[in-house]
Amino acid sequence: MRNLDLLNDFGAPALVTVINVGTRASSATMFGQSVSEIAPYAIAGLGYLAVGMGWAGRHEAFVKNLAIAAAPLAFEKLYNRIKGTVVTGRPMSRVSRYPAPASESPFQGVRLV
Repeated sequence: MRNLDLLNDFGAPALVTVINVGTRASSATMFGQSVSEIAPYAIAGLGYLAVGMGWAGRHEAFVKNLAIAAAPLAFEKLYNRIKGTVVTGRPMSRVSRYPAPASESPFQGVRLV
């Protein structure tokens, strides 16, 4: 436990989680795509770039952990994009009653004698 840094080791993944959950709830778009699709790429790519170029300064460990925490989702989204699989994080906007009928018949409950 002496090698754990709460801010870097737990704060960075928590911040990435908050950003992902917040962008999934948003309907904002950027460059013709939803922000929830772009955010993992941006966090991972810019984080690795900032650390690699030395732009992170004294917060290098935090920025690197941000990129590491965002990378699995970014790689999964990239894989799905290349494979052609469409995965949405939004729930369906309508309620399905399948296998029940969508509407009731006009003579429902009438008994024939």
